[in-house]
Amino acid sequence: MVNRAKDTAVTERIGIIGVGEIARAMVEGLCEGNEAPPEIFLSPRGADTAAELAARYPTARVCSGNQDVIDRAGLIVIAVRPDQRAEALPGLTVPADRVVVSVLAGVAIDEVRRTLGTEAPVVRAIPLPAVRSRTSVTVICPDHPAAAALFGTLGGALPLADEASFNVFSALTGTITSHYQYLATLTEWATGHGVPAETADQYLRSLFQDVGRSLGDGSRPLPRLVADHETPNGSNERIRTTWFDEKNAGALREALDGLLAHLAGSRAADVGPS
Repeated sequence: MVNRAKDTAVTERIGIIGVGEIARAMVEGLCEGNEAPPEIFLSPRGADTAAELAARYPTARVCSGNQDVIDRAGLIVIAVRPDQRAEALPGLTVPADRVVVSVLAGVAIDEVRRTLGTEAPVVRAIPLPAVRSRTSVTVICPDHPAAAALFGTLGGALPLADEASFNVFSALTGTITSHYQYLATLTEWATGHGVPAETADQYLRSLFQDVGRSLGDGSRPLPRLVADHETPNGSNERIRTTWFDEKNAGALREALDGLLAHLAGSRAADVGPS
């Protein structure tokens, strides 16, 4: 039977080890405009950001060290950079009654548990910057009530059953800056045709913000959105079929397959013999 009272108590005391931009977004999402924010215990890693957040939010405080975070919190978010984990995590004691949420990209659950030397539940997650506005669904693996409750308050949780599926979503997340570069390339093209860069930038932002609103309509599958925004033989269809042709789509799939293989390879290395 699910102990909802216990899960609620765990998420009322949240510790964060590694206070960078994702940690900042999570703290802002948990505290900003919230009449009853949780207690948040911040590690001194990322000291400037931690101090700023503690000054802004009364329930956030900077701890003396990583072990102090663990001792005070019920749910611990591991948010150090993956290449810093060997420095930041060994030697810590994580009791089995804690819940660990790892946002370490490419680091498998078994590796996190082995590095921490803990029997505590470990959940992987991919929080995005939009958690600060509580508008972003966060992928978690495996499902866990406390992790689902945490990210439920930040826009929603999308639980996955296995790390192979989690790696697919990690690869999808790796496409974000390509979208921005696509828009930047459109701006550069317009500038090359005499349009001021600021004017092109303003128009493209407005244009694609409206696209974002269309994506909010979950009743229409993505292929339907393509059809709904095209006129037969019109401008949108022309660009889609001449630029984003099968060769272009194949190159994108190949790039994603390469990234997925890298993520799976990292996982295999993580769970192999030490």
